[in-house]
Amino acid sequence: MHIMKKLTMSMYLGVLLMLVCLLASCGGRPAITMEDNGLDEFGSSDRVILIVLDGFASRYLNYLDQDSSLYQLLQYATYDLDGQTIYPSHTCNAHTSLMTGTYPDQHGLIGNVYYDQNERISQKNISADLIDQKTLFEIAGEHGKKTAIVSGKKNMLTLFEKGCDIQATMSAHPDYIGEALQLDDSENNDQYYDYHLKTTSWVFEALKSVLTEEKPDFTLVNIQSADSIGHRFGPDSSEVAQAVKLIDQEIGKLFSYMKKSDILSDTAVMILADHGMSPVSKAIPINVLMNNNFDQAAVVVDGRNAYIWLNGDDAAAVTTFFEAQEGVARITSKGSPEAQALRVDCERCPDLILDSEPGYLFIPEALLWKYQGMHGTTEDSDMNIPMIFFGSGIPQNQEMADAKIVDLAALTCKLMGLTADGFDGTVPRLTAPGAEAVDFFTGQGD
Repeated sequence: MHIMKKLTMSMYLGVLLMLVCLLASCGGRPAITMEDNGLDEFGSSDRVILIVLDGFASRYLNYLDQDSSLYQLLQYATYDLDGQTIYPSHTCNAHTSLMTGTYPDQHGLIGNVYYDQNERISQKNISADLIDQKTLFEIAGEHGKKTAIVSGKKNMLTLFEKGCDIQATMSAHPDYIGEALQLDDSENNDQYYDYHLKTTSWVFEALKSVLTEEKPDFTLVNIQSADSIGHRFGPDSSEVAQAVKLIDQEIGKLFSYMKKSDILSDTAVMILADHGMSPVSKAIPINVLMNNNFDQAAVVVDGRNAYIWLNGDDAAAVTTFFEAQEGVARITSKGSPEAQALRVDCERCPDLILDSEPGYLFIPEALLWKYQGMHGTTEDSDMNIPMIFFGSGIPQNQEMADAKIVDLAALTCKLMGLTADGFDGTVPRLTAPGAEAVDFFTGQGD
């Protein structure tokens, strides 16, 4: 009897050791597996979830290794790890291009801010009334579909309130969602960092609750941490690396939850970024330069971009002056072939759009400490975004050729059987998988 107990205990410890080793070898993550759906082109799906990893540059994938959730998903996904966002590469207009399938010259939003000619002040592009095209929320609503937004940025709620049935953010959400952490001191780096990590987990948990309680047909999600932490600490920081790893872990948990609850069987999930992030360390004090040199022209700053409304000042004089300033890389004039090619030539567009050189942003020197990362230009670090789609109606282990953020509205409508037109984007073209996936997921950053 004594010998039997010894054997039983030895077997127990052996099994326990095996489990510990297995968990250690995969980082404690549940394995991601899916049944082969046999699709070689996009099919149909009852539901679609768009998960936007705000400010998650393509190169951030190198903070992850080949044990990561996103890497494991590739064999069951359609993907383009170097997709393209729109210019200027900012949150509000990129989300609007995602949700309307059109470029800024069609939907009317240029960047995150604009100059209000009546109030003579800078205003944020966060009003649904500013969008000149129908969004996926409105299109889905016209087809009797239930819609939802779950966001780590509250501005997304006002920007896309038209046609949205359920809204959840940290400050306003249904009662069945737990309370979110509040940020007491945004200038305290430790509090700021901790808040954005915890808010990331809160958004993923809120999403699970909304999916269970509401069963929406179309859902938009914004995960804010890579953007917020990238701005404060810079894209090459250990803080960003940790945020990326947390996002990846939460995606793995979401996958397991959706699979276990059978949500994945009729739902397509599209994970993407809205823009990238570049390191910055030098300020261009454009407001001071404008006030000291021109009487009528007005300028608003938007990270690595500045937007100028001439208001009667001479275009050539303003252009020549700012072309000579340190840190200014390019000036695009309204009505020019360059503006038309970049899709930023419209009635509400500024007269001049300025881009900064690498390492610079448009900001007063006194505020530079808040920003070690920024975006907005046409540089790869700002424009290149990952796109990874999986689930119902999504072909497995396929790459997309030159996928763009404006393509996802057309793809969503195809998957859900929604009738709509007027998109600039099209359903992405599929290609056989190549070696691109191996070029990322090094686990070493850049």
